Amino acid sequence: MKRKLMELTGLWLVGILLLASCGNADKKTPLSPSQGLPGELLLVVDQSIWNTNARDSLEDVLKGGMPGLPQYEPIFRMMRLFPQDFSGKYALMRNILEVRMDPKANGVEMGAAYNVEAVPQTYVSIKAHDIAALNHFLMTKRDVITGLFTESELKWEAGRLKTKYSKLVDDASRKIFGYTVKVPSDIEKVKNAEHFIWASTDRLDQDMNYVCYSTPLADSTVWLSDRWVALRDSAMQRNIPGEKPDQWMTTTVESGKPLVMQRAVRLPDGKTVYEMRGLWEMHNGGIGGPFVSLAYPDSAHGRMLITEGFIYSPDSHKRDLVRRMEAALRTFSPVKR
Repeated sequence: MKRKLMELTGLWLVGILLLASCGNADKKTPLSPSQGLPGELLLVVDQSIWNTNARDSLEDVLKGGMPGLPQYEPIFRMMRLFPQDFSGKYALMRNILEVRMDPKANGVEMGAAYNVEAVPQTYVSIKAHDIAALNHFLMTKRDVITGLFTESELKWEAGRLKTKYSKLVDDASRKIFGYTVKVPSDIEKVKNAEHFIWASTDRLDQDMNYVCYSTPLADSTVWLSDRWVALRDSAMQRNIPGEKPDQWMTTTVESGKPLVMQRAVRLPDGKTVYEMRGLWEMHNGGIGGPFVSLAYPDSAHGRMLITEGFIYSPDSHKRDLVRRMEAALRTFSPVKR
C-alpha cells in the first residue's frame, strides 16, 4: 500500500496534523467508501511487538476509558492484525494504526495520512527503534494518538449528520438564536423557552437530548471553573424539571466537587470554544447519565451560546451516543445571511 505520511517532530504539530489532509491526488480511480463501525479502529502491529510488554502499552492507549462516562467504556473498539494479514477489505477501514519495528528509526517516528485507500480514512504510522522507546512514547503521547482518531470520528459523524438531521431542531435554533445545528434526525420532541431549546428523542433507553441556551458574554475564566457549572445548573433547573416539584436536572457532585472536566478546544475551522463534559442527574429523581457541552463566544451580540448533548441510557453503552451528540454540537454555526 502506498502511503503519504507526514512525520511529526518536536511537539508533534498536533494542530497542523488535525487540520491537514494528504489526499490521494496521484490515484486515477475514485476511492472506495471506508468501512468500520462507529468508534472502530484497526491496529496493525508486528508480532515481535505484540509478544512483548508493548502489547500492554498499546492496549492501555487504545482501550483506555472514554472520559466523562459513568462506567468504563473503551475509547475505541479495537481490532488487531499482523502485517501479513493486512490486505483486501482491511485496507478500507476508516481508522488504521500501524505500529512497526524499524532499526533505522530515530527513536520513535510517527506520521499520519488521510484518505489513503478509502474515504474518509485516517492512517497513523508509528515506527520504533526499540521496545523501550516505543513504550515510553505510547505512555507520553497517548492523548496525541487517540486525539487524531477521535477528531476523525467526530468529523465523520458530523458529515453524516449534515445529510440527515432534525429539521425541527434546526428551525428552532435558527429562529431563536440565528444559528444552524444538525442533530440526529430522531430528536423530534422540541421545547422552546426564552433563549432556551430542549429537544429529545423521548425514549426510555438510548435517549439523546440537545440543549442550547445563551448567557451574557464573559471572560474565559468563567468557562474553565465551577462558575460554568453554576450557570448550567441554573438554566437546567428552570427549564428541565422532573415529574415532581422537587425534581430538576443538575450536575452530579461528589465530595463537594462537580464531576466535570473543562478545557478550551480549537475546532478544525480555527474557532476556539470551551468544552465541559461530565455527569448529570435528576435531583431527587434517581436517574442520570453523561453530558458534553460546547460554549461558543458570540462577541457580535455580546453573548455566549452554550450547546449541550446529554444521554439517558441506563441499559446500554453510552460512548457512541455521546460521541454522536458531540459531533452534532460541532455543526453549530451562524446562519449565513
